[in-house]
Amino acid sequence: MKTETYPEEANLTTGQILRQAREKHELSQQTVADRLCLKLSTVRDIEEDNIPSNISPTFLRGYIRAYAKLVQVPESEILSTLDKQIPSKAIKTAPMQSFSAGKKRKKRDGWLMKITWVVIVVLLGMTFLWWWQNYKVQQTELSSMATQSNAQDNQVTGSENDRLAPSAGENNVAPLKENQAEATAQSDVSQAKTSPTEANDTAGNSKAPEPPGAPVSTEANQPATNVTPENAAASANTEAANSTVVSPSSTDVNSISTANNDELVIDFSGECWLAVKDAKGKMLFSGIKKKGDSLKLSGNLPYSVNIGAPAKVKVQFRGKPVDLSSFVKKGVTAKLTLK
Repeated sequence: MKTETYPEEANLTTGQILRQAREKHELSQQTVADRLCLKLSTVRDIEEDNIPSNISPTFLRGYIRAYAKLVQVPESEILSTLDKQIPSKAIKTAPMQSFSAGKKRKKRDGWLMKITWVVIVVLLGMTFLWWWQNYKVQQTELSSMATQSNAQDNQVTGSENDRLAPSAGENNVAPLKENQAEATAQSDVSQAKTSPTEANDTAGNSKAPEPPGAPVSTEANQPATNVTPENAAASANTEAANSTVVSPSSTDVNSISTANNDELVIDFSGECWLAVKDAKGKMLFSGIKKKGDSLKLSGNLPYSVNIGAPAKVKVQFRGKPVDLSSFVKKGVTAKLTLK
């Protein structure tokens, strides 16, 4: 059977030929789409001669061949019409990427990686700088705390010296007063000696000369004999004064020895924080000491001692070492009460 081609049909497009064949077989666009497993929009684009941008030409030719077979249109006729029609249509194809474009992208990625590494290095440098500044600040704070603790130690020792100085001055003033009293007593005694002799001289001068055979009066010699008890009293006073002078010094020695007996000595073999209070709540020391430092503290018993690192401290109380091994084994701070 031969198909006759009319002049009108020669000017028909691929979509028009397929639409007329579909209408001749009384098929709808939805029926064609269901039988070909295509979208309704794809069937509509084929009949309207619209080339979808999302469909490649190869797939489009396959859809048209299946459509022509369904509506019984000769494949050679429809393909010849399609070949004439496709060159006149502007088919958009994606440009191929050249090797140079890949090199450019690789070069751009290399620059991005370099910039990323530079940013990472800068961030690491800033982090290290921040840590170093904090470390220096901590060291400065530790040194300032150590300076303050040394100043407190100097203040404590200065106050103790000031407290001991007036007592020593009073002890020195008492012997001076007693010596002044002795000097006045001795001057009174000397005046008493001179006054009877002067009286005797004036009396001898006023009396008439006695005959050579007259007895000599012994009343003029009596004042000399009366001086002896006064001298004895003066010597007794000096002995008593000397004994009183000696007694304050002995009491001072006793007080100093008792103070030394209550002394707390702490030696440091490493950096350690320490706080010491006496019975009155007075802070004898609070701060940080370094390796090689030593503290000597005294106050009112009992002492309340808080040691941050017991392994780095040696404590002596009343000349005897204090055992800190239990705190060292546990690895905790030492809190002691020394009585």
